[in-house]
Amino acid sequence: MSEALMRGNGAVGEGVEKTVREEVWRRAALSLYATRTEDKRRSRGKKKKGEIHYRGLHDAVTEVDWDFTRFAAHALTVVPDDVYPRFYRFIDIDARKYLLLNSDERPREGSAVTELKGRLQAIVDAGADGLRAEKHGRVWHVYIPRENWYVVVSKPTNGWSVHVPLKGYWVESEFPEVLVRTPPDVLRSLQKGWVLTDVTPPRGRFSDVSFATTQPWQLPSTLASFPSDDIKLGVTAGILGSTRLSIQWHARVYGYEEALSWASRLIGEVKRAEFRRLVEECKALNGDPVALFTGFLGDGGLEYFLRLRWLYFKVGHELLYLPAESAIVNARLAVERASEYVRFVSLVTKCPKVKHFLYVGYGMLQKRGRKNGQRNNTFYAEVAGARLHLVYISTKNHVYARIAVEAVPQGWVEEARAQGWDVRVVNMGGREYYQVTHSSLFEHARSDTELRATLLAFAKHKAEQYPKAQSLVERLEKLGTED
Repeated sequence: MSEALMRGNGAVGEGVEKTVREEVWRRAALSLYATRTEDKRRSRGKKKKGEIHYRGLHDAVTEVDWDFTRFAAHALTVVPDDVYPRFYRFIDIDARKYLLLNSDERPREGSAVTELKGRLQAIVDAGADGLRAEKHGRVWHVYIPRENWYVVVSKPTNGWSVHVPLKGYWVESEFPEVLVRTPPDVLRSLQKGWVLTDVTPPRGRFSDVSFATTQPWQLPSTLASFPSDDIKLGVTAGILGSTRLSIQWHARVYGYEEALSWASRLIGEVKRAEFRRLVEECKALNGDPVALFTGFLGDGGLEYFLRLRWLYFKVGHELLYLPAESAIVNARLAVERASEYVRFVSLVTKCPKVKHFLYVGYGMLQKRGRKNGQRNNTFYAEVAGARLHLVYISTKNHVYARIAVEAVPQGWVEEARAQGWDVRVVNMGGREYYQVTHSSLFEHARSDTELRATLLAFAKHKAEQYPKAQSLVERLEKLGTED
């Protein structure tokens, strides 16, 4: 739909308003009920094969839940011991407690998820004809009957975007100083890159550092640069995009009003001009490579350039880039100076920009080889007639059984759950798996001799690498002696 149509009036304007109402209703229905839609996009003139998942409400929340689980599991391997007690409070108590899933994979009562579900349901119940749309500048406001909130709809270049607002879900938290070995001047450079891109500094009557994101990886990546014991964290919207529903986080960090007083003027075009200057100075090898790194995390571009050792940045509709020579030099300097931050972000997030930044500086990363003659893991558990791969998570000292979603026979999930298995859906590296929980495996091992023998062999295999897995060996051996 062209911008001219969006500005239309009369019959054309009514047609646009009807399209907006129908699109809002369709996306709300998809987010609640659909699991996948046919991919009708074209690539280089050819129709893409197969289907794509539409990530609805349950998938979006499960993805956030998994990101926090991964965050907790991997972050604690790089956080200094003296920071651990405060850091774990952010992960375990605050964020997960008021937003994410219960153990039975249903949204918590009174959570932001429940409110979002109710608002999506209100749109669906109203139907396309029951929604009222009004043009406000470049966006549409869509009003729902008998509700005191409205949806903001825009159509950027690449597709529709529908914002469903959420109010009041804020918690007080803290994010301790995890970069304890990073010099203060390097920390200030990390902050500068974020301030020039996705972060709004304190200004005027606003004393907080603030940012909003739909990408969970950005929460720890940004907050690590702005440690504080005074943070307010909230979920402010559900974003209905072209192919999925996302949850929008909003963070407010206090305590930087004086430290970032220099940045109070950085809004609008002034901020963009400073960002251009940062890129140009780094291109001339006379800039701040650490600030360039977090600037790349904020506004770097990846779409077409993953295999090139160049760095691209988006400033509005403008594209800036660093050619290979200066990009390589700056990437290496940034990793050298901010090594603790790079390690933290690369281990606790799935952000592809970090991988690309390392690729630019050091070339294609090699796959890690196996140490001390480690064998490939070929252990499988039989669950409801299917073979599931056994995996061990050392940080939890737990064993899970997984199988790719597309690999299971039809009706397998229903049959497994009918047999009492606790089967959940997890996302690993962009691929979905059915996963049987640790407790469910051990519960069935009480009565299933073959499963118990398999788990015991697997636990002994892992105990060779991880001494704490010996406790699983002892537990399984004890199961074998019970009546």
